Amino acid sequence: MILLIVAIAIFVVFFFLFPRPALVALAVIIATVACIGAYLYYQQSGRNTSASLVTATSTGTQGCTDPAKPVFVEIANGSDRQVDAVRFRLIAKRPGYSVEAYADYLTSYKIIEPKAVYGTCFALNHYRGLDTLNLSPADLDWSVEISSVDFAGDNR
Repeated sequence: MILLIVAIAIFVVFFFLFPRPALVALAVIIATVACIGAYLYYQQSGRNTSASLVTATSTGTQGCTDPAKPVFVEIANGSDRQVDAVRFRLIAKRPGYSVEAYADYLTSYKIIEPKAVYGTCFALNHYRGLDTLNLSPADLDWSVEISSVDFAGDNR
């Protein structure tokens, strides 16, 4: 912040001493900042567009035979980029209710090629209270909300 105040003070002094070069320098600085801002905006909007093409669903316990991993989640990469990681929220609700009976944040580090689908069974966190409700995973309606997607080549 101090540097910004000093820079403004220096610019004001140069503006009064050399008005035309100071205005040219100001125009160059504004154009440079605008170009950098546009580049970052389009880079981020492209990432968000690709991330919106990655979807996830859960069929509940269908397809899972291991009782330690009872919930099946399928992640579909509809983008043209390779997915390196997907962070999502696994949610369970009792049929006919809007309140969540179970929710947990999970991550899949499986590399998913463009236009490919990956499905696997996930284990449940027993400290999230599902056991206290005396419900089995088969009694619940499962859904998935994607929090974030990491693509190959993204420097984070």
